[in-house]
Amino acid sequence: MARTVQFSEYGGTDVLAAVDAPALTAGPGQVRIAVRAAGINPIDWKILRGFMREMIPLTLPAGLGSDVAGVVDQVGTGVTEFQVGDEVMGRSLTPAISESALCRSGKPHHQPADVGWGVAGSVAGAGGTAWAVLNQTGH
Repeated sequence: MARTVQFSEYGGTDVLAAVDAPALTAGPGQVRIAVRAAGINPIDWKILRGFMREMIPLTLPAGLGSDVAGVVDQVGTGVTEFQVGDEVMGRSLTPAISESALCRSGKPHHQPADVGWGVAGSVAGAGGTAWAVLNQTGH
């Protein structure tokens, strides 16, 4: 079992609860990360409040978070760029506000040694948006 934060109904932070959930297993092309930090983005509170249920339908209970940083603790078949013990940061496939999260092998990146967990766990959403904007404008 793994601890994860979930909500069973839409609302404020009062509907969030830490619960035991089945342990995740890395599938083909995936890595499992022991989460050290997870970012909270504006989309997360909108999802929690139910404002996004038309665009992002959920089956409740559900979790939150996609920005994640941590240590690879399981590697799925076909993954060659990561090994158990690698420190990574990026976007998760599963809710990141949890003890563990799954990522597609191309989505996390090796975490630079001089970047702390807090920064690494919060950069995927905002950093990805900034990168996309700069690429669109030619900067």
